Amino acid sequence: MAWLGLDDTDSLDGGCTTEMFLRLLQRLGAKYRDQRLVRLWPFAANRTRGNAAVAAELLMAFEDARELLDEQWEWLCQRSEEGSEPAMVLTENQLDESLYWNAVRKNVDSSELMITSKHHIWSNGHSGIIGATAAIAWRGDHDHTWENTVYRLEKNIGKRRVIDEELVSKMDELFPLTFLNRDPRKNKGLIAPRSPCPVLLGIRGENIDQVEAAYEWLRSNEAIEKASANMIWRTNQACDDHLESAITATVQSYPDIRNRGHSSLVTSEGSIVAFAEGGKVNKLLQKLIPGDVISWMGLEYEGTYHLERLCLIEPSLRSKQRPICNCGKRMKSSGKNQPPRCPSCGTLSELNWVGEEIEPISWVEPPPDRRRHLAAPLQRKIPDLG
Repeated sequence: MAWLGLDDTDSLDGGCTTEMFLRLLQRLGAKYRDQRLVRLWPFAANRTRGNAAVAAELLMAFEDARELLDEQWEWLCQRSEEGSEPAMVLTENQLDESLYWNAVRKNVDSSELMITSKHHIWSNGHSGIIGATAAIAWRGDHDHTWENTVYRLEKNIGKRRVIDEELVSKMDELFPLTFLNRDPRKNKGLIAPRSPCPVLLGIRGENIDQVEAAYEWLRSNEAIEKASANMIWRTNQACDDHLESAITATVQSYPDIRNRGHSSLVTSEGSIVAFAEGGKVNKLLQKLIPGDVISWMGLEYEGTYHLERLCLIEPSLRSKQRPICNCGKRMKSSGKNQPPRCPSCGTLSELNWVGEEIEPISWVEPPPDRRRHLAAPLQRKIPDLG
């Protein structure tokens, strides 16, 4: 047997590595299994739209596969998008899983890769090699999801996609183990990309049967344009593999709200930022005050955590001030570790502070159309506060 990985054949202007892989497998004419679509470190340099790589196990000998792939390399390069750095990686055995975890949680340089299995690499640059090897190395034993990706007829690429939004809503109800089919805030479907790529739609779900049945139902209702092919992938999407654990901290500054609505503040565990597109995450951050105990999940990039989820665990008093004495005067501090004292009559107070109390706020996340492919919706995975 042999493992084949592919990455970086597309660009921001078009193309799709998953579609390229499907066509490559068709041209090889070889049997395969466990085709996977793997998303990687979101801040990786030179990444394309979703920073996805693909791989599959080929049911043939390594040398036979190498000979067939030699014949396809020129075709693949000609069909790849201008400015891309395509790479095919063929290995005799599945690679060590650490290659995947490194590539999904941090920036990796191709010079750091240690490929211990017998292998061969075809490449027009270095960035694609990282994704191709990571896709081969991914196991997904701890968690995985599925995506049924449907591809357009060549004559339709670049034209407006024909997808009945009402039936997408109905599909969402009929197949409850699919997810991220639509954004209820905007009554808008999320299964179709907005770019001029060869993908017609992608249906994501918890098991292979649901994503297959959902597409068949949609197609049987003639709710979508005719497709050229489809592929069901096992994926790391919506699994949170890019995140390690929730971080709990105390807020130390008031939010800095910028012109475009992006918000940031300082905590005891570092600086955090929520962008305007983060919806409820951004709104909650703007409500925080020093003393609040919060927990978040997000990626650290250039010294700041970019929030993907946020909750308020222990709210501090709002509009905090010293209590008022029975004589009508507001009390004042009488020294460190001492109770407040009335400056008029000298009465001591049992309360240090009074103010508005608010309830804790449970986890919030960005709107469906603003989440990373890797981010697990709260319906799948509630963060553990430890």
